[in-house]
Amino acid sequence: MAGYRNRLEQDLDRWIGAGLVPGESRAAILASVGEGRRLDAATTLAAVGAAFLGIAVIAFVAANWDVIPRLARFVLVLGVFLALCGGAAWAARRERPGLRNGLLAIAALVYAAAIGLTGQIFDIAGSPPAALHGAGVAAGLLALAGRSSGAGMAALVLLGLGDLSDGPFRDETALPWLALGAPLGAALAWAWRSSPLAHTAGLGLLGGAMLLLMRLGPPNDAGLLLAAAAFAALAGGARWRREREGATAGALFGWFVLGALSFFVIAGFEGKDFEGLPHRIVWLALSAALLALGRADRHGAVTGLAIVSLIGAVCTILFDLGLGLMTAAGVFLLSALAALIAGWLMRRRATA
Repeated sequence: MAGYRNRLEQDLDRWIGAGLVPGESRAAILASVGEGRRLDAATTLAAVGAAFLGIAVIAFVAANWDVIPRLARFVLVLGVFLALCGGAAWAARRERPGLRNGLLAIAALVYAAAIGLTGQIFDIAGSPPAALHGAGVAAGLLALAGRSSGAGMAALVLLGLGDLSDGPFRDETALPWLALGAPLGAALAWAWRSSPLAHTAGLGLLGGAMLLLMRLGPPNDAGLLLAAAAFAALAGGARWRREREGATAGALFGWFVLGALSFFVIAGFEGKDFEGLPHRIVWLALSAALLALGRADRHGAVTGLAIVSLIGAVCTILFDLGLGLMTAAGVFLLSALAALIAGWLMRRRATA
């Protein structure tokens, strides 16, 4: 929101100077847009201090863990969790969303640690995946109860760790928990307009789709290309809503583009039918199209991804053709010169 407001201020000054908008309407237009909340230096330092205080308490308890009686350990862990939840409730009543969000995020992590510590205290054997998944579900419930994007991020991380704790192939019949949790996280990020949660959910969607395909069996062209098409459709929807949703849709758009491109590239190496030069040519064309799209949308992540993908496509083609390093250097040199000349001509025409 802050970036959009800054652009709007510049546009309004230009429009008022050109006589397109009356000057007395400037304040009313800016007031209708509002301004995103920004963290000042005092708030940032307070958050850092709180984090360091939490680390100090954890280090102190860990150093004296063996001398603390078992019942006292359990009461201590439970008390810390309840204190954090109570603090989050107090912050919600005081209308301090940043503090509420942070306390619930820490409470979610403390709950995850409490599961393992409780098993250690009372010598209870358990399953690490089940413990991590249970902690992830609890963190998700905390996120829903307190509208906490931090707890939602912790939930997705815990679910992902649970899926990977025994390896991605431990049970080919089990649906990855990320395949269910990540879409819910993306929906919450969209509803709460939380860019950090959107980034975490986007990564979770990509990881969940990867795990799902790996557990269904050896990857094939149909599955990989279907996943690429699904992520491309999601990217199109996020791009369409980007102007209205702002940073949240922009974050999801970048991850969806990465997912679509990743599955398409993998199809050319892991598949049986869609590989070789036809795949490389389509890969090269898609990279160039993404580069143009990223520049048009002023999306830095998509632009950077397109450049890396373009270089990867060219290198793969040269490798498939069996060309040496000197030949590859010559090809890249000619490509660089062509790009520089084309850019110079386009800039000269635009200036003229």
